[in-house]
Amino acid sequence: MAGLTFDPYSYNFGSLRRTIHSKKGMVACTHPLAAEAGLRMLWKGGNAIDACVAMAMILPLVEPAATTYGSDNFAIFWTKDKLHGMSSSGWSPAKLTEEYVKSKGYTAMPRSGWDSTTIPGCVRGWVNLVEKFGKLTLADVAQPAIEYAEEGHPMTPYVVGSFDKRLGMISPLISDEQIENFRKVWYKHGKAPAPGQLCHFPEMGRFLREVVETNGESVYSGKIAQAIVDLSKKTGGLWEMEDFENFDSIFHDPLRVNYRGVEVCELPPNGQGIVALMALNILKGFEFGEYDFGTPRTLHLQMEALKLAFADGKRYIADQEYMTQVTCDDLLNEKYAEERRALIDMNKAQDFKAGDPTASDTVYFAAADTDGNMISMIQSCYTPFGSGVVVPEYGLALQSRCASFTIEDGHPNNAGPHKRPYQTIIPAFLMKDGKPLGPFGLMGGYMQPQGHTQVVMNMVDFHMNPQNALDAPRFCWSAGLNFDLEDHFNPAVIDALVRKGHQISTHNAYTADYCDRPFGRGQIILLTDENTLIGGTEGRGDGAIYCR
Repeated sequence: MAGLTFDPYSYNFGSLRRTIHSKKGMVACTHPLAAEAGLRMLWKGGNAIDACVAMAMILPLVEPAATTYGSDNFAIFWTKDKLHGMSSSGWSPAKLTEEYVKSKGYTAMPRSGWDSTTIPGCVRGWVNLVEKFGKLTLADVAQPAIEYAEEGHPMTPYVVGSFDKRLGMISPLISDEQIENFRKVWYKHGKAPAPGQLCHFPEMGRFLREVVETNGESVYSGKIAQAIVDLSKKTGGLWEMEDFENFDSIFHDPLRVNYRGVEVCELPPNGQGIVALMALNILKGFEFGEYDFGTPRTLHLQMEALKLAFADGKRYIADQEYMTQVTCDDLLNEKYAEERRALIDMNKAQDFKAGDPTASDTVYFAAADTDGNMISMIQSCYTPFGSGVVVPEYGLALQSRCASFTIEDGHPNNAGPHKRPYQTIIPAFLMKDGKPLGPFGLMGGYMQPQGHTQVVMNMVDFHMNPQNALDAPRFCWSAGLNFDLEDHFNPAVIDALVRKGHQISTHNAYTADYCDRPFGRGQIILLTDENTLIGGTEGRGDGAIYCR
């Protein structure tokens, strides 16, 4: 199937979910109401791109901690017999200079407040995708989101778990006025919504109607941009109207690595997708059998490869304009992968440093249609509810992407003016022999390239179908030798990893609070050899797949 060999009987992780099959189109998303909006676009005559943008527009309403209308978005998509990539990543204000940062005395960039904010990139991304590649109008794809904003929708228990915890985290870091603006939008009755409570967000409906009426220009040169600047001047931000001029998405060719005959495709920096590709480049030098999932050897090699890839990623990834030390080709060079692979000690966990290759809170969603269009898309405000800075009349919470900048003289990702920071959100796509297999992705900050690596190996090396590949227990590296593992790995395997020096903490991702889940949530849609679709969705949240 799909150029991959799946064995449906090899692994059973106890999930109640089953792999879904369809012929006429499929949408997969983190939330059922958003997935339903995408399906409506397919029934309306739209294509996969229209469906994904409809999901992107509704998700800030139904999962406001994971994405807001102040977010960025990225996409990899197959249409018109070509694979395309789009990065709609906002930049910092012109006044965010290194001198300004030093004057504030920051030891790290703040995760809340005005100095963490960047331009909202997502609206420009929606408009570009619909205009250049969709079949419907922006008004068509926005209609489900406007309906839910104005008519209301029920909150799920998973989403409700994010509210009070995040407000408690940001309250010490933002002003009383900003806290009040936050409460005006999400605490309409003086407290967080309860599970099942019908929630209305008329401010967000106003935002969406303004976006439709101006084809998105209001966010970059009109009323919405002016509202951001006015609030910024009033409450201590750096934004000026000039900062919004000439902002646009970037279209580029995805990066690719051949992993055992399957091309794994990621967007180039400023995103961290190249970390997954570097890890797979290292891992393809080792053999793995179909039944090797979750063994001490497999996990040790995966963990060490990802630490090696992250060591380089955190040293070199930045806005491409500032990546002057190395190129993507340098980092993906086969000879360099061999050098990094040779550093792995099979018996010992290590804390790796960056090499020298020149010496030689997020939502993910996907869609496919009957015309062969397929899209992998992701959207995020970085930390839950973003920066905590809210423009109340539009229900617009600005993202906190400047928190991804470093404060280190000479570092390519150092904070600076009109600069795009290191991006954690990354869509992915699989190809084989020049033909599309389909979109996949997994959200969760620095978990994302780790999740991509694990999911690809689950399908390619261990022959899991898409649903099993998502259900399989995961691990997540945090720093040094520290890893979080889901607690349904074999305890004997965990003991073996500890003896190698890995520092392990175990968690249950199915019962933890919303903000304590380090293992991400994913979706997969693949094209089979029968020209049908097969998909999997996430059981660690509210994931849903709908089909035509």
